[in-house]
Amino acid sequence: MNDILAAARSRGITRLCHFTKSVNLSHILDVREIRPVTQLQEGQNAFRPADTQRLDAAPEYTFLSVEYPNAWYLANAASRDDNFRDWVVLTFGIELLSTPGARFCPYNAASDGSAGAKHGLAGFNAMFTPRVMRKVLRSRGQDHPAWWPTDDQAEVQIPGVIPLSAIRTVIVSSGSQARQEFTRLDQFGLARSLPPLVVAPMLFKKHDLSSAVRAGRRPPETPFDPLTDIGRVDR
Repeated sequence: MNDILAAARSRGITRLCHFTKSVNLSHILDVREIRPVTQLQEGQNAFRPADTQRLDAAPEYTFLSVEYPNAWYLANAASRDDNFRDWVVLTFGIELLSTPGARFCPYNAASDGSAGAKHGLAGFNAMFTPRVMRKVLRSRGQDHPAWWPTDDQAEVQIPGVIPLSAIRTVIVSSGSQARQEFTRLDQFGLARSLPPLVVAPMLFKKHDLSSAVRAGRRPPETPFDPLTDIGRVDR
């Protein structure tokens, strides 16, 4: 799998992303790992899945995206749960690409039950071909960066659990959400285990994010420092 890491680095890929409901953060920090749906269903916990339909037919995998979250799918998932409106994006190092059994799908795997998800370097490279066809044709334009898949909804499927230590940052949509998440987790005694918080509103706006990254523009991200930012008013 080192060939996949080499290919990712040559493209300038720096991280992977996974979105989840913010209410799940306390569970992830408590058990110190991210578990696939199959394991969550076996345990007794209050974890709320991002996707209750699982049309991807791969509940034994955790789904990640390259560099930025799949904001299209996030918007769709968020619309199905009015009780929990806050979401977070977890980021990971690209080392997870070398996980044994990892699969790569050049489009949203829910469209065909993960039939297009493949192993190995060929599967990885399929996410970056000049054109990707599923429901609609996606093409790479002149300004399309090497680090961004051809289809915004391309997926990396990681089998088994992912340790808490693999999480680099937790991205939220606003400073007020960052304060809320930190304060809530601090009350539970979990703030010390919380990876660094980062505020990046555009990552939660599907149209803005897609337009930016497909033109090679990286959205702004602002680190959140609990020591100085608690109590600050958003402007």
